[in-house]
Amino acid sequence: MSTKIENSEQLYSELTDQGDESNILISNQDPITLYNKFIKVYNVDDNKVNGITLRYMIQSKVVQFIHNYLRNYLGMAVFLLILILLPFINLLFYILLLVAWVRLSQNYAIFQQNIGQVMDPFANMIENSDLCEMMKKNYVIFDMEIKENEGLHFSTKVKEMIKNRSNGNNKIKYTIYNQTLKEQFYGYPNSRITYFKWILVSTLIIIAQLTLMIIYFSKI
Repeated sequence: MSTKIENSEQLYSELTDQGDESNILISNQDPITLYNKFIKVYNVDDNKVNGITLRYMIQSKVVQFIHNYLRNYLGMAVFLLILILLPFINLLFYILLLVAWVRLSQNYAIFQQNIGQVMDPFANMIENSDLCEMMKKNYVIFDMEIKENEGLHFSTKVKEMIKNRSNGNNKIKYTIYNQTLKEQFYGYPNSRITYFKWILVSTLIIIAQLTLMIIYFSKI
């Protein structure tokens, strides 16, 4: 079993490797990158639904840069302070925010196309949050003999489903996933809403600043 887990670890690393790592300027936990990580898992032959391959989204450094601020409360606080306290610089951030939202909207067309082709891309995978938590992964890919699968704690129904996928062979390959991986796929539209809310907030702040500047200079 340990050998199988090591193989799973290696495959996990291969599938999650995105090349560039997060740094102080960009985040690799942005909605586009996370979505593409799921697509990479889905496009493994054993996970495809009816053999359909789904499209990757187009990566965006601008989205990765902006998401570095919007991914947590501390970053959002810094972003808000930049908008309020740094005139002119905030215009640059505002433009980047607009570009990021446009990129997210462009990729939304790919999301719709994918969901139109495969309504449930998790159909050939198995949800098991406990096992993923034990492995400290969002998903685990097992490639093992059927008899080794008996040692895992699945319901009888799930075990039968796994066994049926073996097509009479002694080996079976399948993916276990948790809710986080599911959110990486279905949660993508929420990112557009979040960015749009920040556009509204940023617009109000900049309009207020411009109004105050006009009033100030008109009195000089």
